[in-house]
Amino acid sequence: MIASDNAVLELIFNPELQGQGFSSLETDTQEKDKYATDIDPKVLQELKQTEQEAIELANNGKLKDALNALNTCISREPAYAPAYNNRAQVNRLLKDNDAALKDLDSAIEKANGQNWILRQAYTQRAILKKQMGDKDGSLEDFQLGAKHGSPIAREIAVSENPYAKMCNQAVMEVMSREFNIQ
Repeated sequence: MIASDNAVLELIFNPELQGQGFSSLETDTQEKDKYATDIDPKVLQELKQTEQEAIELANNGKLKDALNALNTCISREPAYAPAYNNRAQVNRLLKDNDAALKDLDSAIEKANGQNWILRQAYTQRAILKKQMGDKDGSLEDFQLGAKHGSPIAREIAVSENPYAKMCNQAVMEVMSREFNIQ
């Protein structure tokens, strides 16, 4: 699929982007570099470093140490939304779903409208809600994750949505009839 096809599909799945042009679709890396905050740049760099250390600790199975590092980040700067996303992940690994949900709510609240944070938080919260048996809440969050650009959330939202399933089935039937005629 060529880039313009991807842009058209993005506009179909995210109609609120219409009129903003294709240049408004940014990659995660570009968006992360534009973290919108009033945090002093030096403090922000320190927070990112502490957050990276926490991620490495978690990857090495040192979940309590990772949690402590992320707590330090959040204590130092409560408005730093990415730390809440990562702490939610650590809390999920520690099987503390209530704490994870609270962190994801905080990440969404503090995201300042930034798609890359919202995309991660909504998708992560949707997965957690699904595991906890909240199908409606999960679908709603997958749809919000998709709206903010998560391809995983988009796929799941479409596959879980009963109306989308019916539409997909109808389209497949029409296409199979069309191809059988020709």
